[in-house]
Amino acid sequence: MTISWSRRSFLQSSLLVLGGARGPRWGGVDAGDGTHLCPKSRRPARTLAAIRLEELTSFAWDMRLTLSCLQGLTNRAQPLLYLIHDHYDELWLDWLRERGDVDTVEWLEVGQVFERFLPSGAPLYVTDPDVPASVNVATMLASVHGGVVATPNTLGLFKLKAGSDANAPEAGLDLRSFAWKKDLDAYRWAWGRLDDQLSRQAVCILDPHEVALRDYLVEFKIPILWISGPADVKSNPRAAPGEEAQFARAMMMKWPPNIPCLGWPSGGNKESGIGEDPGIDLTSECAKFNPCTAFDAYSPTVGNLSVHSGTTANLRQAIPPITLDRDKVYLAFIRSDGDGWNFQRHYYRKLFDDPAHGTVPVGWQLGSTAIDGQPDILDYYYKHARPGDCFVNALTGIGYIHESRYAQNYPPDERARIWKEYLRLSGIYMERLGATVMCTYQEMPQELLQMIAGTPGVRGIFSNYGRTDKTTLDNLAAEADGVPVFRAVNRPPYMLTYTPTARREAEQFTIKEITDWTPVRRPAFLYVFLANWLTNMEMLQNIARGLGKEYVPVRPDQLAMLYRRFKGV
Repeated sequence: MTISWSRRSFLQSSLLVLGGARGPRWGGVDAGDGTHLCPKSRRPARTLAAIRLEELTSFAWDMRLTLSCLQGLTNRAQPLLYLIHDHYDELWLDWLRERGDVDTVEWLEVGQVFERFLPSGAPLYVTDPDVPASVNVATMLASVHGGVVATPNTLGLFKLKAGSDANAPEAGLDLRSFAWKKDLDAYRWAWGRLDDQLSRQAVCILDPHEVALRDYLVEFKIPILWISGPADVKSNPRAAPGEEAQFARAMMMKWPPNIPCLGWPSGGNKESGIGEDPGIDLTSECAKFNPCTAFDAYSPTVGNLSVHSGTTANLRQAIPPITLDRDKVYLAFIRSDGDGWNFQRHYYRKLFDDPAHGTVPVGWQLGSTAIDGQPDILDYYYKHARPGDCFVNALTGIGYIHESRYAQNYPPDERARIWKEYLRLSGIYMERLGATVMCTYQEMPQELLQMIAGTPGVRGIFSNYGRTDKTTLDNLAAEADGVPVFRAVNRPPYMLTYTPTARREAEQFTIKEITDWTPVRRPAFLYVFLANWLTNMEMLQNIARGLGKEYVPVRPDQLAMLYRRFKGV
């Protein structure tokens, strides 16, 4: 049995300790000729209207739902409306102005937003509070028919038509009239009714309680599912976890391989939904990759993609020269979870703006398809990078997958073709990042590792989300088809690091993990895995200082270069 830590499971363990456009119907995406794996908006208007959603009071969640869906319709022709879900959205709005994407921001009250952007005569889709799936169904109906989503609390605000004829959904629907017995009944009705009108470029698994991502889903008519978990049954009698998983699998197999599955398979509390590991198993088996765009218990759901995806960026990075000293232990620190667009929007910004950023070389995982969805945000990091910053591709290639399960639902010949295309696209997107090294998620058979090492442009692989029981002193630095492979040397500390004492304990734990697992031979080459316990950059300073002068922190691309030099390549 291979031990592999779930991407955000350290947080859950710690808490336990503490108590318009449719994509091509079937594949054929060629990112090399200027098309994109993830949908892109048109360029934002020079003047953006903006509203701070924190100012909403009565029925705030209900209004956020309506506004996010309305934003998707509004921005379909051209991005005109920007929603401030939190402080970070305001930071990125400032960056849009600084970059020159936007000249002016016009601040509006909620009434002004509706006065300006609410389409007259639009169909109204009213959710059923007793059927959580109705939120996702209403979102899809609004996307296809250009409608407005409302809850029973707010429908009186809109003098719009909500019909009851299931055979005429284009005229609006009050979804309470269906009296669905199960969430699955709602999804079956919606996917069956809207199938040929929904995008084939992406799918989404989204908790019905999450709001921010819906602008992007509505704009591009992206189909939405939610798969309940066993814990949901108590609070939602309409949940049917096993049946929902079977339905999701069947629907995903109808959609093309090598497309993104947006959202996230667990709720923000980590207790709802099918969960990360079984959810990513399911999407991987159906040959869908995940750019995490919803709340994963650490970084919130991404909003305003209907604006951000309309921007562009030219991302380049160079490898600073370095000399090999054969008496040293070289180590590359890599901060995890940047494969999620939610981390790029949220927590990476906090770390990059930390005064201690840049004092120690570090690699930053990036999900490469963010160059489609939020290139302006990636541009911020490249423009504010220090010489020791290295952007690495994660997880693995074009998106987060469980490598050994990818495309397993397909026959062997088709699976081979899917993998070939996956690696071709991964090479294209790595080049767009200017990246030469890749992070992978799980320990895997050597044959699969060699195949992934053959991705165009890969000069080094950093393997595993923390040290596994397959890691040995001899394979910490190894090769796959001539490409250096570095396995994570350390496990994550099992604690939240919100207090000074906890941060010091995490630092000492990590120093001990590294020194206990340093090989005797010199030079040595180590990959140090930094996950969500790294809450500020001073921690990295303290770890590097605590290791002593024998240990030399370098960028991940430099570590691969030094290893190749040591091997005479």
